[in-house]
Amino acid sequence: MKSYLKSTTALAFAAALLTGCAVSSLPDIKASTPSGSAFDVALHKEYVKLAEMEAAEYDWADADTFTVRARSVLEGNSPQPEEISARDLPEKSIRVLTASRERLMAALAAGGREASPEHAAGAQGGFDCWMQEQEEDLQPDDIEACKKAFIFHIEKLEAALQPEVAAAAPPKPVAPPPPLPKPVTILFDFDSAELTPSESAKIDQAIAAFDKGQAVVLRLAGHTDTRGDAEYNQKLSEARVDAVFAALAAKGFNLSKIRTTALGEDLPAVPTGDNVKEQNNRRVVISFGR
Repeated sequence: MKSYLKSTTALAFAAALLTGCAVSSLPDIKASTPSGSAFDVALHKEYVKLAEMEAAEYDWADADTFTVRARSVLEGNSPQPEEISARDLPEKSIRVLTASRERLMAALAAGGREASPEHAAGAQGGFDCWMQEQEEDLQPDDIEACKKAFIFHIEKLEAALQPEVAAAAPPKPVAPPPPLPKPVTILFDFDSAELTPSESAKIDQAIAAFDKGQAVVLRLAGHTDTRGDAEYNQKLSEARVDAVFAALAAKGFNLSKIRTTALGEDLPAVPTGDNVKEQNNRRVVISFGR
């Protein structure tokens, strides 16, 4: 998918007619309007858009999937966000997507479809787009575009679900912000990207420090020791960052405030020679910024 906002072409639909794809009915589906809620109308548009984007690339399987979902909305059976098990996802992405789906389902269950139909539908469309692109795992820019669309809409949706705050008195002079908290270091076992229970507890500490220190950016930097191949260790450091990112997502942390980097064997906490195990170097450092 070249762009999250690309449109389909007449040539693509001509090819779809020849193949007998469900997407061949998309023009009629697009021209119809659901008789249900405002959420149904918005969700129908999301799935039509996704079907058109995939048809424009001749990805008939995914174009069919989104066409069928758009048709289900028209029939009064608006689908739930796609199940994690529906896609053959890379192992590295499952934790983040699972946490994100749980976050979306919680917002929908809390009345999100009624509170903010456009953002509820946008979050569901962005999530399903993210799932589809992550399964292909070929175009990082497209994965990121779908992910950003999901984050934008889920945060707007969650804000719409918050109770309105009464107008406050004029603010008092603002005191200088407190010093930024010290970094929090999450350690990992050798050749592992799994969070242990003791290290998982540090996630809550980092969130509390972020709030108390009035930080606006949370930075995650993944590292490994020097044992093993450098290219493998680079990927391992990325997986460790993903694990911490997923843990933060599961706790409802504002994902747009997170910045990530993976450094592999570079910048060890404890300098060592090559091919050396060192517990203190197997880490993700959570730092804070404004």
